[in-house]
Amino acid sequence: MSSQDGKKHEQDHGDDGDSLFLDLPDEVVVPAEEVDEPATPAPAPADDADFSDADLLASIELEIPADDRAEIERRAHLKWYTLHANTGHENKVKRNIEMAIKSNRMEPFFGDVLVPVQEVTEMKNGKRVTTKRKFLPGYVLVEMVMTKETHHFINNIPGVTGFIGGTPLKPQAVEKEEVDRILGRISQPEEGKESVVEIPYKVGESVQVMDGPFSEWIGVVNEINHEKGKLKVMISIFGKETPVELDFLQVKPV
Repeated sequence: MSSQDGKKHEQDHGDDGDSLFLDLPDEVVVPAEEVDEPATPAPAPADDADFSDADLLASIELEIPADDRAEIERRAHLKWYTLHANTGHENKVKRNIEMAIKSNRMEPFFGDVLVPVQEVTEMKNGKRVTTKRKFLPGYVLVEMVMTKETHHFINNIPGVTGFIGGTPLKPQAVEKEEVDRILGRISQPEEGKESVVEIPYKVGESVQVMDGPFSEWIGVVNEINHEKGKLKVMISIFGKETPVELDFLQVKPV
């Protein structure tokens, strides 16, 4: 084979090699286009997710039953008013109001009826006892829509002596801040949550023990533990000042 033939042969092989090499991208491009086809709508799921969230919120709003929606709207028009009742008969007046509302089918115009009470801790026979005590004796709170009819209706219930605030013909609703304060005292503390006890004594104040082995003894407050509701009182025992730990309910001011 001549050198020219050899060069021609190499060129022919070179052309074949180049043509084969150039064919590869064509073969790769084809599956690449196939891969790109499902990838084209990739942004769509994000848009779908946003759309689904909006739909979900809308569906939640739409799923509120008509009765519940009507009740929410009804209660939005209710306001709190204070009634004066015969002292000592607040609970009886509360029952009279509730029974009258039911028997006269006045439920759409009324909400809750409350006698303001709170839990009070007392010391009895050396033990803490929690009882309920009225902190606004002679008063009853009623949640209602004030109209001429409801005003007349309440004033004619046995035991009610009238509305508090405003004028006899136009009672004034209780301010929201005052209602929140009263309802906050009525509501129960969270289960397992200890409240800080407010102790009405100061270090250096003289107190008299009312309960326990040192009953009737007089001492001086030396230390106060608000979290536990305890006092350390210095009592003179056999002529020596001795610290005694007492519950703040076991003492009284001298």
